[in-house]
Amino acid sequence: MDAVFRLKSDTFVTRKVGDEMVLVPLVNSVADMTRVITLNETGAAILEALDGKNTLNQVVTQLFDSYNVEKEQLRADIIHFIDEAIEKQLIEIVA
Repeated sequence: MDAVFRLKSDTFVTRKVGDEMVLVPLVNSVADMTRVITLNETGAAILEALDGKNTLNQVVTQLFDSYNVEKEQLRADIIHFIDEAIEKQLIEIVA
C-alpha cells in the first residue's frame, strides 16, 4: 500500500488542543457534537502527515525519527490507523 490519503475536510472540522486533535463531524454543515473524536499525539501526527500529498512510505519516513519503534512496526501501526480511519470515514484515498 503506497497510496495517498487525506482528511475528509468537507465532513470534519479539526482543532489542535495541546498535543491532541479533536475532530468534529459535520452533518448538513453543522457540527455534530455527539460524535466528537479525539486523537492522541501520535494519532494527530499521523493524520497531519496524511495531507493528500505524502505516500504511505513518506509518512513512515517522516514519523520514524519521532518515535522509538522499529520501522516495520511503525508502518504496521500507520496502516492500522489508516484502516480504522477509513472505516470511520475520516480519511479518503486521493491517489
